[in-house]
Amino acid sequence: MIKAVSVRNISKSINGKKILHDINFDIYEGEKVGLVGPNGAGKSTLLKIMTGLYNYDTGEVSYYNFDLKNDFEKAMSIIGTLIEYPDLYYNLSGKRNLEIFKTMFKNVDEETVKEIVKIVEMEKYLGKKFKTYSLGMKERLGIASSLINKPKILILDEPTNGLDPVGVKKIMDMLKNMKDTTIIISSHMLSEVENLCDKVIFINNGTIINIKNKKERGVKQKCLVSFVVDDYSKAKILLNKYAVNENLEVYANNEEISKINKELIFNNVSVYRILEKNTLESEFFEMINDKPN
Repeated sequence: MIKAVSVRNISKSINGKKILHDINFDIYEGEKVGLVGPNGAGKSTLLKIMTGLYNYDTGEVSYYNFDLKNDFEKAMSIIGTLIEYPDLYYNLSGKRNLEIFKTMFKNVDEETVKEIVKIVEMEKYLGKKFKTYSLGMKERLGIASSLINKPKILILDEPTNGLDPVGVKKIMDMLKNMKDTTIIISSHMLSEVENLCDKVIFINNGTIINIKNKKERGVKQKCLVSFVVDDYSKAKILLNKYAVNENLEVYANNEEISKINKELIFNNVSVYRILEKNTLESEFFEMINDKPN
């Protein structure tokens, strides 16, 4: 496996407040990695450091062994970024915006631009001004601009923020189809991160609290499930010691869920369905020692 990204001992303070504490991780070529955590956890600060927007106090960031501080141009030439809202020209067309981005890099031909536009499904809209685009179209054009240099690594901070379900699906499907690109994505949409990513980095209070691969999730892993039953009142009494809220939702592993199911049936409560909630969300709540509401 080829190491694409290396982050070592990154720390950062802003106005005397420590925002990031000794951050370390590696990402390998072709991996799709989610960065998740609550508001104020340090996700955006970390991504701004990784894209050269913020300096850092200590540590190293490198892309394919190009150090971000000492080989800045080489490092930035192989990454594409979209941090926060797409920073494009409102009164120019989508096409003109991409033409401007094209001039920032060497050897970007017209065929490359056409290929990228096709990837983001914006062929029909390039002639329209950016200010007329829907939020989803703006995000897709923003991602297109980050792909102009055919980056090996794509870094995205909340690319689906504010989008409707159709817009979210379009962007996530697009990212999923980018098989050879290493992707780092920060998002509050935990279900989408779950579907897209091979690896998830959990961050809280400026510290990485865990890094998990999908294959590491086993039968002992707790998850959040909801019981759909015929007698809610009776089930509520029986699940009182297990449930985390009034909706008969239980935070447990497979063995414990099976035990609860048997207890309901033994007490003549018919269980119609057991609905599993987002696994990633459950894992995160467990990491920060909290329960989902």
